[in-house]
Amino acid sequence: MDTSSRISKIRSRERERLRGPPWLKTLQRVLLSCMYTTLDYAQTGLIAAVFFFKMMEWWYQSAEERMSAPNVYPPPPPPPPPKEVAEAGIPLHPDGTSCPLCSQKRVNPSVVAVSGFVFCCPCIFRYVLQYKRCPVTLMPTTVKQIRRLFHDM
Repeated sequence: MDTSSRISKIRSRERERLRGPPWLKTLQRVLLSCMYTTLDYAQTGLIAAVFFFKMMEWWYQSAEERMSAPNVYPPPPPPPPPKEVAEAGIPLHPDGTSCPLCSQKRVNPSVVAVSGFVFCCPCIFRYVLQYKRCPVTLMPTTVKQIRRLFHDM
């Protein structure tokens, strides 16, 4: 005999033992049915309630942490040190607006990605094709590492 059939027999015997006038038996039957239903779902309800309260606890705890978190972010790391000009490399002009290769005002400025120095596009393209290095730092580079710079006004 399984557990559910045993419980059903016990409950039916309880209903048979009810005494009193018909309206009282009906009231007692309703109360017994409510009590049995409550007991049947008590374990599931308890698990659901614990889950609900734990979820609410987590929700409000994380919201509180977000509210109390400082809005001040740590300072950014310092920029990397500038690339050193190689001794055998081409020197830079002090004005900073002329091309180190042709000593003219830069036309179609382009940057060498490995070093960060800016040159005229035709000058640096020819130089990298011939020597395969940056003219200032002498770091190895390819034509694919040359990027055109565009100035919006």
